[in-house]
Amino acid sequence: MVTLPVRPHRFARPLLSSAFALGFLGLGTLVADPLGAIRWAGEVSLRGSGAREETFRGPSGEALHTWVAGPLSGPPPVVLLHGLGAASDYWSAVARALVRSGRTVVIPDAPGSGKSEGPGAIGWGMTGRVAAVRSLVEALGLSSFDLVGHSLGGWTAARYAMEEPRKVGRLVLVDSGGFSVPPGDDDSAFRRRLVPMSREEGRDLLGLLFFRAPFPRAGFVADAIARNYSSLPVASTVASVTREDRLVGRERELPDGTVLIWGACETLFPLKDARRAASLLRNGRLLVITGVGHDGPLEAPGPFTEALFAALEGRPLKTSP
Repeated sequence: MVTLPVRPHRFARPLLSSAFALGFLGLGTLVADPLGAIRWAGEVSLRGSGAREETFRGPSGEALHTWVAGPLSGPPPVVLLHGLGAASDYWSAVARALVRSGRTVVIPDAPGSGKSEGPGAIGWGMTGRVAAVRSLVEALGLSSFDLVGHSLGGWTAARYAMEEPRKVGRLVLVDSGGFSVPPGDDDSAFRRRLVPMSREEGRDLLGLLFFRAPFPRAGFVADAIARNYSSLPVASTVASVTREDRLVGRERELPDGTVLIWGACETLFPLKDARRAASLLRNGRLLVITGVGHDGPLEAPGPFTEALFAALEGRPLKTSP
């Protein structure tokens, strides 16, 4: 057998040069704005799942943005609320899994996040975030839906469910705020850690958010975290949430059958607080995902999605305590 040398196609060299140029351009973009690159990829994923973008008016007339994947005329949809410093793209992997299972998914950007305008006169606090969810429900004409929230989005979901219990089918709170009280009931140090002003403080926050980060803990990533969490929307929200907004002592006001999903290695809102809250819920459950921290949907998408389906469908999960 005679082996012939493979000669490069006459177009191969310019194509290869273009590929290298695009690669370096992409690397430069990633280093300059890693969170922007991640959000762009999330939006591409959402579009790939068939999601469409819609805009509605918030409680102060601000333009708020949401993704909708699937028909609103079918079974009750799943509404996914993101946390502090994030946007709707946070849920892209989970949304794809829900859409594949036949569920319609609605993912809004909270006021001042993603493509949504700031909250206007109603302010950055919990009242404004809950009112934005109410505006979404009214704009889309949702009579009932399952509500899932992560972190501050979980806190928002819980407060909305307390005010509109007839609207919410299944309530699922993921590593939610509102159940933890700092030592001495002084949360000033905790608030400062959520608004980093330097690379080192950005690294500290990265450690709070992720047990096993889905991206390198490089300096440019810590810088991006610091820029994002010291921005006006984040800093204003952190300053506006009050002690009166807490869920501690109000656990039994949450809907019957509320499910908590928590990372076993969570440090932002410790697992012990979730266990205490779960013991006070009416027919509630706590599902624990081992080996992950505050951001289970990003750290372990597979196990998290399995836990979410178990929560929404009311079936057991092997990893639950």
